[in-house]
Amino acid sequence: MRKYIGAIIIALTTMTMVSCDKAVDVAAVSSILPGIAVSSLGMFTAGPYALPASGTSTIQIVFGASTTNKTAGAFDVFIYDAATPTVLAETLHFNSWQSNDTFNATSGGSISYVNVASSYPNTTIYQGSIIVKYTATAPFVTGHQYNVKIIGYTSDYTVATALTNSNISTPLSVTKLIAIQ
Repeated sequence: MRKYIGAIIIALTTMTMVSCDKAVDVAAVSSILPGIAVSSLGMFTAGPYALPASGTSTIQIVFGASTTNKTAGAFDVFIYDAATPTVLAETLHFNSWQSNDTFNATSGGSISYVNVASSYPNTTIYQGSIIVKYTATAPFVTGHQYNVKIIGYTSDYTVATALTNSNISTPLSVTKLIAIQ
């Protein structure tokens, strides 16, 4: 008799587990997502990078971000010398996520992105690229390493978010992201 009771319990448990439809409530999940988030920061090609003998060269920084029920606004990039982390080597400001730098007399770079498909309503995922221009004399110095911090804003400037290393709640900055030979 005990064999049959055990078999019945196993059969009922199996039927219960298989018969449940556990569909995700996408609209409910979408409503609790942050308005804007910067999720990753890295380099397109690994350094160290050489300073050009003449003219201008570029470094490409890549990032990932998303907006939910918000529109992307401005974007800031801060580059600090790793040896003196309170001293800015370069600041770039972009009025939109598809524009040239507006903080420098001659543009220090540009930003662009492509959208990645999302199954969440009202959520846009961005795969972005930041081009930083540099010369033999500015903003980098031979033998130095640099930390990069990025901050994305919504169009209404009510939300700014970024990362520091793996901490998603504070500004995104990567230690010694750029190394100059």
